[in-house]
This record gives sequence, C-alpha cells and structure tokens, in this order.
Amino acid sequence: MSRRDICDLYNIQLNSILEELRVLKTRRILLHAPDGLKPLYECLESRLRELGVEVFYSSEPAYGACDIPLEEARRVPVDVVLHIGHEEYALREQGINTEIRVLYAPVYYTVNLGESVLEHLYRLLTGNNIKSVTVSSTLIESFQRKQVAHYLRGRNINVREISTPILGCYCGLVAALDNSVDAHVVVSGGVFHSIGVGLISSKPIIVVDPYSQRVWTAREEADRVLKKRFFLLLKARDSMGGKLGLLIGGRPGQFRPALVEYLESVARVFRFKVYKIVSSYLTLERLVAIDNGLQLDLYVVTSCPRLPIDDLAEFYKPVLTPGEFIMLVTKSERYIYPW
Repeated sequence: MSRRDICDLYNIQLNSILEELRVLKTRRILLHAPDGLKPLYECLESRLRELGVEVFYSSEPAYGACDIPLEEARRVPVDVVLHIGHEEYALREQGINTEIRVLYAPVYYTVNLGESVLEHLYRLLTGNNIKSVTVSSTLIESFQRKQVAHYLRGRNINVREISTPILGCYCGLVAALDNSVDAHVVVSGGVFHSIGVGLISSKPIIVVDPYSQRVWTAREEADRVLKKRFFLLLKARDSMGGKLGLLIGGRPGQFRPALVEYLESVARVFRFKVYKIVSSYLTLERLVAIDNGLQLDLYVVTSCPRLPIDDLAEFYKPVLTPGEFIMLVTKSERYIYPW
C-alpha cells in the first residue's frame, strides 16, 4: 500500500489547527503520533510546509493524549507540539500546565464496515438473547461506531450510543449504563479497549474490529485478566505493612500529585513505609532496575492503570493499580478500576 493510499483511509481534522498555527505565528512544530499512525506524518507534511513551518518528527510512542513528549519539544525547541490521533486528555489533574502549546488533531478511520460484518454482529446478539446494548468506540473509530448504532437500531436492538470516546484507562460512561443494557458493543481495533470495558463490567462484551472486519467476544479474555489480578491481590497480602513504592509519572498527563498524596496517606495509615519513585517512561526493565536498588515489597503505579495490567504483569513482585491498592488495604472483593 502506498503512502497516498494510507492517507486516503483517514480523515484528519486539520483546517482549524492550520488556522490556529497561523494565528500563533508558529515557526517550529513537533509532530507526534501513536506508532500505528506515524505513516500519517507524510500526509501532513505538505500542508504544514505551506505555512513555512519547520517540521520535526517524534519517534516516541504515544499510548494516549496523556503521553506527550514535552522533553523532546523543549530540547529542540519548538513552539507547538501537534499530537495526531487523540483529543486533549480530559483526566489530567487540574492546575498542571505546560509552557509549550499542545494541539490535538483528531483522526478518523473512514472505511465502512461490510454488510456481512454487521449481519454477523446482529446474529451474535440475537443468538444470545441480547436486546439492549451500549455502543462505544475510541475516537478514531467514531464513523464505524455510528454505522453500528444506526444498523442495530434498524434491526430493533435498543442502542445506547456513547459518543464520548472510551480510553484504555477510563470507560466511565459505559459503566454508568451497565445496569441498563444486556451487553456492551465496543468498536475498536484489537483487544486493548475491550479489556478496559471488561474490567468495569461483568456483562458480555462484543468487539467489532473495523480493520480486520471481524466480530468477536471479549468476555473470556477480560475474565482471564481479572482472575490474574485477583490472584495477584492475594499474593500482595503478604506485603501488608512492608515497603511500598509509589511510581509517579513524569509526563504532564500522567503526573497525578493529588492521587499520589492520597495513596501515600492511606499507605501510612496501614503502616507501609513509602518510597516515591519518578519515572517518565516505565518499563519492565526500568522496574527491575528500581527494585535492584530499593528492594521493595510491592509497587503501585499512579501514572497509567494499564501498565500494571498489560506491561508489568509478569514482574516478580506485586505491581498494583491505585484501585487495586485500595482493594488490598480495605479487603474489598469488588474490583475497582481505574482509581
């Protein structure tokens, strides 16, 4: 597939951003995108250069709008970071500002779902006596979410469409409707976002993947993840009152001082000795290095609740989300996600 073909697959909302760049008299700009959308760099290049802007391209990954590489932007330096593929991160703690302007360019995948995909979805729902559903998606699959909602309404399925994009770390609007529907339909690529929904709901989860044009169920996979998390919590009970590492995110969207302060106060009530550790980019290798130095009993990640679940699950000591830590100390049997 040529670069031009890739550009034709996506609708990039750029006009208002170009106008803002003109108003800001931007001279230097850093483009940043998730790895899967980095081919769109070339789609934007000519339009940005028409403004006489010097363009820099970030090689850093992007796991969300919380994950903006401001350290690169300062080093170059640039006037503006243009992040491709997400809207501004709504869960950033108030009062945390950045000195470099960050703009967000929404991107929408434009390929329609096939009729056979929609029919498969309908038969899967009716075959399981599912009469009412939420339909949610990430930002990039918004077009396909609307297509699914429209189709199911036409087939007399009761649809609660959620227009606000879901995030891997937050599906609160889905959770709010959990008692009002029989199942949740998630329109997204891969398993990441459907697992997020599965962490906050015990209902059936049906995934519609517009990239593979497939429909499948994610409940079994979500339950497998939950079983692992509950087993880890049992293991963590041996660390009560021990040495606790609070892992603090270094990037503005992942720096949560109010959450850190709260968890620290709770930990001290339960006689943990607290170590505060800062990490801009937390990986399994970084955690091994930290543990070699401090030899702690367990860790709580405050930056991103998906890191303990997806990236750090195989670490040899318990690594918990904030919600899981509250479950540990309160002995709650109800899974708490994310905070």
